[in-house]
Amino acid sequence: MLVSPADVVARAKATIKECTVSQAKQVLTPSTLLIDIREAAEYQRGHIPGAVLSPRGLLEFEIHALVERTAAASDVAPEDREIVLYCGTGGRSALAAETLTNMGYRNVTSMDGGIIAWSAAGLPVDTPL
Repeated sequence: MLVSPADVVARAKATIKECTVSQAKQVLTPSTLLIDIREAAEYQRGHIPGAVLSPRGLLEFEIHALVERTAAASDVAPEDREIVLYCGTGGRSALAAETLTNMGYRNVTSMDGGIIAWSAAGLPVDTPL
């Protein structure tokens, strides 16, 4: 039996931590790793200030180095680093959160609604010149 993409996302959302846009805004500190998992062209059209790009298709291969590279003099273990993921609407970030959790990261959250909800809430978006 085939499973729809919506079903796959729903299953992932049942097993991960998810937050609203307002909750994400509250937890974003300099030590939070905010990852935009959309494609480069989507990121270039606009992204949340401070977000690091790591497209969904490369995330698993880049995450360890990304966590290490962005760890400001912190005594937090890499697997406990606070990571917030977002995409366009929250589906890809839910799948990515499930993957990172399976890889051993313990403090991963997917932002429900993605950058669409962030923008709709009137929150800042960086757009390249």
